[in-house]
Amino acid sequence: MRVVVDSIRMREADRLTIEMLNSNGIILMEHAGTACVRELEKEFGRRLIEKKVLCIAGKGNNGGDAIVVARQLKSKGVNVKLILLAKPDDYKGDARFQLEIIRNYPVEIEVIDKDRSDGLEVFRKNLSESDIVVDGIFGTGLSKPVEGFYRKIIDAINNDFNGFVLSVDIPSGLFADKSTDIYSHIKANLTVTFGKIKPCHVLYPASKSCGRVVEDWITIPDFVFEKVGEYFYLIGKDDIKPLKKDFPPDSHKGTFGHAGIISGEKGKLGASILASFAALKSGCGLSTVYIEESDYPFVSSFYPEVMFYLAKVKNSDDFLTEFLNTKSAVLIGQGLGVGEYQKSLVKKVIKLFDKPIVFDADVFKNFTVDEFAEYTKGKEIVLTPHPGEMSSFTGYSTKEIQENRIEVAKEVSLKTGAVVVLKGYQTVIANREKVFVNTTGTSALGTAGSGDVLGGIITSLICQGYSLINAVLLGVISHGLAGEIAENAEGREGVTAGSLIDKISKALNYGIE
Repeated sequence: MRVVVDSIRMREADRLTIEMLNSNGIILMEHAGTACVRELEKEFGRRLIEKKVLCIAGKGNNGGDAIVVARQLKSKGVNVKLILLAKPDDYKGDARFQLEIIRNYPVEIEVIDKDRSDGLEVFRKNLSESDIVVDGIFGTGLSKPVEGFYRKIIDAINNDFNGFVLSVDIPSGLFADKSTDIYSHIKANLTVTFGKIKPCHVLYPASKSCGRVVEDWITIPDFVFEKVGEYFYLIGKDDIKPLKKDFPPDSHKGTFGHAGIISGEKGKLGASILASFAALKSGCGLSTVYIEESDYPFVSSFYPEVMFYLAKVKNSDDFLTEFLNTKSAVLIGQGLGVGEYQKSLVKKVIKLFDKPIVFDADVFKNFTVDEFAEYTKGKEIVLTPHPGEMSSFTGYSTKEIQENRIEVAKEVSLKTGAVVVLKGYQTVIANREKVFVNTTGTSALGTAGSGDVLGGIITSLICQGYSLINAVLLGVISHGLAGEIAENAEGREGVTAGSLIDKISKALNYGIE
């Protein structure tokens, strides 16, 4: 798992480190510039000496980093020019200190600020004469969209420059803590970030403007980050092996648990069958679908390994109690439908079952989050909505949810006490205050039944004795990886829910010999 920090935590980490350095932030700035120069040397090797580098410095600390880059490159014999986007007297603190130092070096410095009438024309000329741009215009403190003079500068770099762009810490114009890329911002080839990676470096679509991202510690101690904490954790396929449980050689189907899958309405019964077989392929010992007796002929021939409980009346307390009595965990919601009958069924399962329940799909269309939290108080539950279902559940628009995925998932987790899985590209998992963002997956997962398979995987892992959060983490990562494996084998167009089920075992055993 990789730690991601937001701008607030990063500022606190900087503050604590500078405090330990006897209030000498210059040291961190020097390390930041050194990291950027080192990555340019890795990128271009001996060819760097043949390049002309244009370092562009805003008046903040990000600009100070760019000034350090200019000085160090000049010390190595590189042809470099420094552009100041504000008057020298506007530079304060550590950035001003670096500006005073570089004046002792034979570096060409030109001021192109908002008051210069020919500024944009001169700036474009500088771009045309350069091979590499070092973007030190804005850093993580940016809080509003870039407009006016600075927007023209950024747009000129994007539209008029065909060379290589290195952004210092984050591409100027992006918001450090957001995934949005709708405002004017630098489109970098390489971003060198300091301390820890920030949300914009890894959350799509902002991440695509960062290019390759390199994280440099710039000597900020690990114990400082332990103190400030994480914004979220980035998870991926390398976390599968550490999450996997070992089972003794005398384990049997009772050891691996019994998954209960509550079926949906006619016309959508396949969702429960997919979930049930996915549960088996994920390692549980038994998997049984709770189904109305009259529906059995439609689904009985799909998978011989899947068992069925045939209820004469599906919404009956007696039949439900008998079915639930032997189950280790239950999944409900896939293909369920919307209405009072369905809502009543969900409430009965909640009342009658005192073990973990995974809620999916139509459950979120039958309840509001506040109402649901009352019914499930004290229960061990997992919620797996996609953004549209989360919209029905919370009242937020889908747009609001997609722009604030982490915050919404955390809010719902805190309200309900559930482990929340907000599905979609870069699935977000919230376990109250702890948040994880998944990096496995592909657009090939955008196929009917994919979410049903995920529900089956998570339910199965809970049945096998995994904690709720570990079952969800392992389930989400392996589901995404199964999609990647299936796409590699069949192409995006050929991937179906059945393809995913076939690849679950391979995904769950990634990195395990």
